[in-house]
Amino acid sequence: MSTVGPTVVRRQLGRRLRELRNGTGMTVDEVTADRYLGISRAKLFRLEAGKHSVKPQDISILCGQYGITAREEVKTLQALALATQERSWWHIYGEGAVPEWFSLFVDLEPMASVHRHYEVEVVPGLLQTRDYAWALFRAYNPEHDLDEIERSVEVRMHRQKVFEHAPSPNLHAVINEAALLRTVGGDRVMAAQLASLREAADRPEVTIDVLPLSAGAHAAMNGAFVRLDFPDPTEDPSMAYIETACSAAYLEKPTETSRYDSIFDWILPRTVPLHNYSP
Repeated sequence: MSTVGPTVVRRQLGRRLRELRNGTGMTVDEVTADRYLGISRAKLFRLEAGKHSVKPQDISILCGQYGITAREEVKTLQALALATQERSWWHIYGEGAVPEWFSLFVDLEPMASVHRHYEVEVVPGLLQTRDYAWALFRAYNPEHDLDEIERSVEVRMHRQKVFEHAPSPNLHAVINEAALLRTVGGDRVMAAQLASLREAADRPEVTIDVLPLSAGAHAAMNGAFVRLDFPDPTEDPSMAYIETACSAAYLEKPTETSRYDSIFDWILPRTVPLHNYSP
């Protein structure tokens, strides 16, 4: 598995470019005033936001604007620019295996040192068995053929390899009891999934708690979410991720991520450790 996806590099390089511009005191309009440079206002915004791949010549132009003359620094930035144009590991599974709105999360996920998940309807993806994942994707996308479903399942199984590399991330999952009571794929599949969860909970880096239905109204009733923290928050700030059927929200403002931290902390006292849970 590639350790750093191109979307991660784009975000890191974008922050570095913004820091360099801010260091000169120049505004975006001042940097892009000369239209013959080939960098428009909209393009610079996209580059600094990490939403666009970067060409080495873009780096040369911007370094010239910012007065960056140190050859090694320019070469380092150009190397990062080349990395933004590479393809992520999941492209080997074909077009559509990872929706565009999900691709950033798939690239960021292996970089995170701490994962916190709250799931309402399903077992978290990183903890799903193959058969359980297959049944879910079949239900999610009844119009897909078997090959499309298989590619989606393969991507999900590949994502779980994050636990095979050192240092392994810490994962704390809170699963709504409804997800464990809902039979997905039949009794055999569900029994194997529950057994797999109990096995995962034995690993020192994994904590799994169940939020029982008897907990009543609680702070996380707005829906599922994932919180990711990274080893170096200056390179990759903490993030809250919320998914819908056809889009996703990536929340990085401290007021947003701290809100989800609070929600997670508020529901924890109502949970039961998985090993103490009996459906």
